[in-house]
Amino acid sequence: MMQDFPTVLDGADASRVGFTSVSADVCFSPVKNATKDGIALQAKGTHPGVVASGEADQYGAVCKILRAMGCSIEDAAPAIYGGISTIPGPQIVLKSSFVCCPSEYAAKFPDPSEVKISSKSSLVVMGSGVTIESLELDGALVIKCEEGATGVIRNLVVKNRGWV
Repeated sequence: MMQDFPTVLDGADASRVGFTSVSADVCFSPVKNATKDGIALQAKGTHPGVVASGEADQYGAVCKILRAMGCSIEDAAPAIYGGISTIPGPQIVLKSSFVCCPSEYAAKFPDPSEVKISSKSSLVVMGSGVTIESLELDGALVIKCEEGATGVIRNLVVKNRGWV
């Protein structure tokens, strides 16, 4: 297993091995259980590891990173899907063409205090040329920037019924 790898190394090889510890809620959410099994696990206080929780955890991870930067992101009220309790949003999907890892977020959100996303919102961002300077979102928004093009989102206020 990966955690055993350093134990097979000797000398200089062993001295070059290190570990990084990251909070599980931003990097790990198993989707391996049947809903029936997930309901039983959640009743015991254990993560259910089902599709509904995996999707909600992905949205939650992005929200946590954006909040840590200073964006204002409202949590949705808990909801139950197929017997599984989750926090269903907001639904923020940042495609890998926009950002691939947390270290890239700062360049894409240069003034995070100017980004406000409501609990009912859905945001999808695609394209390496997008920068979001200021956005107030209460609904659904898809931002797509073709490869080689650039676009700056500045002073944009979107209010619509959204997708949910």
